[in-house]
Order: sequence, then structure tokens, then C-alpha cells
Amino acid sequence: MEDYSKHIAIIGAGISGLALGNILKKNNIPCVIFERYSDISEHGAGISISPNGLTVLKELNLLKDLKDISGNPKDAIFYSNLKKITQIDVNVITTSRKSLYKVLLNKYIAMNGEIFFNHQLIDFNLDNKNILFSNNLSYRVSHIAACDGIRSICREKFIDQTQPTYSGYSVWRAILDKEQAEIRFHLGSNFHVVTYPISNNQTSFVAAIKTDKEEKDSWKQKGSIKDLESDLPFEIIQEYESLKENDEIYKWGVYIRPEIDLLFKENITFLGDAAHPIVPFIGQGGCLALEDASIFGNLVSLYKNDYLKIQEAYKRIRLPRVKKIHHSSISQGRLNHIKNPILKIVRNFMMKYTNIISITTSKIWNYDPSSEIKKII
Repeated sequence: MEDYSKHIAIIGAGISGLALGNILKKNNIPCVIFERYSDISEHGAGISISPNGLTVLKELNLLKDLKDISGNPKDAIFYSNLKKITQIDVNVITTSRKSLYKVLLNKYIAMNGEIFFNHQLIDFNLDNKNILFSNNLSYRVSHIAACDGIRSICREKFIDQTQPTYSGYSVWRAILDKEQAEIRFHLGSNFHVVTYPISNNQTSFVAAIKTDKEEKDSWKQKGSIKDLESDLPFEIIQEYESLKENDEIYKWGVYIRPEIDLLFKENITFLGDAAHPIVPFIGQGGCLALEDASIFGNLVSLYKNDYLKIQEAYKRIRLPRVKKIHHSSISQGRLNHIKNPILKIVRNFMMKYTNIISITTSKIWNYDPSSEIKKII
């Protein structure tokens, strides 16, 4: 039994886990990260970080580090049937998950943060705060922060045995060797495609499909160009011809929890997808993980390890926010995939001749985690 009884154990070295580790180290709070895998892989995954997520990276002094190796588009262009609807100004960083993990991990290590790979959690004793891993190593800790993703072992064992349900959407992802300066949204009947730069010479391709065919929830599940061509119009495939030469195309099902109410139990607190998996139609999954880490980490510092106060404050701040984003994401998916020709005309008219997009995004993006903490003090 390793004695880490003064440390917060962070389960999972994803966005929320690595960001939380950085927040805690910055506040001189002992912590240790446990990751089930031996390294970090990409699997065709890009990610967009909007101003609410960038605020957390700025707090960690990582904004420039990520920006230097990522895309920073200034425009988002919307199309319907390859015809331009409108164009808006944006201020986001578009990157790969691997790049985001890299800057978060490097910063954590630079602050002498401890991380143990090849540690898959199998059990946790709520009474004596002991955690046991599949490699037969065990540790005594002060608290556990569950950052282990949508299929959270922590959540399944200690708080909620119900599994996330299929959302009715599947997603294709790939990284293309293609230069692109802007974000492009292609809206269609029962599908939409988003592409954006993740570096100077690479572009992320994401296609969401409305389908009753339930796919596995696995980022490692490869798809084929033949299947992709059957899901998307010929014109879209032609627009991104390098897809045909790409052998790293992935497809998986999107899963959600219809009700998001439980963010903690006793000595366990949940962050990121372990707390609130959502559909990815407004690009907020990664940003919510960053927000969670900032707020929980700073609450630990504020309340000096009084976890009853910390968890109640965390719930009070986060639950309304994640519920709002959850419902907004589902609604956006419906709007993106409209089939009715009349409704499609109305949607396109609103997008072109009103400020509806800017108004909607501003409500989501103008969120500052530090300001939310100040409201409860």
C-alpha cells in the first residue's frame, strides 16, 4: 500500500484529468494522476476550444503554447448543399486532442507532477480511501477525482450503474493532410460536416450522421471510405478528396446520459465526460472538461480540502451550466439535420439575415469559471 493520503487521486489523463492536475499543482495541492494506458494516442480526433475554454488555458499560462502548434481560424463559413449561407467572425483555437494533451502533460510534468501510466482502476474503498489497480498496486489517497471518460469505471462502481444511451447519432472523424484557414460547416438532411485547421498543414474532418444503426462507443473503431461514401453525399466526399487516400478514418456512436444530476458521491467527484457526456454539436465537450477542472481545483484551494463544501459548491456552479449545454447541443443537432424543405429555408434565412449565430455562441462562450466561483463567496 503506497501512502498518498494527502493527495487527490485523479483517475484518467484526458482533458479534465490533466487540466485538474495543473490547477492543483498551481495551487500547491498534492495530487497524482493514474492513467490506464501506456501513452496518449490521437485516433483522428480534432477539438475546438472556444473562449470559455481558452480562459482556463490562459489561467494555466498555456494559451501561447497551444496556439503555436494549432489552428487559429478567424472565420466560420456555413453552407447548405454546398451553397454558402453566411460567414461569421470567431476567436477559437482548433487543434488535435493529442496537441492539447501534450501541452497539458508537459506543463504538469514541469511542475513536478506525478503520473502513473498502466494503472487501470478496479476498486476503491470508500471508507479508508484505498484505490486498487489491475496491476495489483494500491494507494491510500485523500479524495478521488473521476476523470475517466464516458465509460467511467468510477461512476459505474460507485454512483450509477445505468449505462449511457445511444443518442441516435454516429460520428466520422479523420485528420486530413490539407491546408485550410477557416472553419467550414456543411448542413444537410440527416447529416452535417465540420472541418477546421489543426495545424499549418492538417485539417480535422468531422461528420455527424443521424441514424438508427447503433455504433460502438469507441474512438479506436476504424471505418471505411466505402461506408463513409454511403453516409454522405457524393459532393461532400469530392470536396475532401484526400479522404479516399486516408486509412485512418474512425466512426463511432455518440452516447449520452438523458439526465445529468449526480456529480459526486462521498469521496468521489466526477469531471468531464465521466460527469456529463453530451452530443458534440456545439463543440463544448472539451471546454466543459476544462471548466470543470478549473472550478473544482480552485474550490479545493478555496475550501482547504473541506470536500463537503467543495462538492456542494461544485454542484451548485456546474449543474445548471452542464444541463444548459446538454440541451443546447441536442437542439443544435436537430437544427443542423433538418429535412423539411420549408424549415430548411427558414433556418438558412435566420442564419443569413439575423445575428442568431453570434447571439447563441456568445451565451455559451462568455463564461468565466473564476467569475462563477466569486459569485458564491
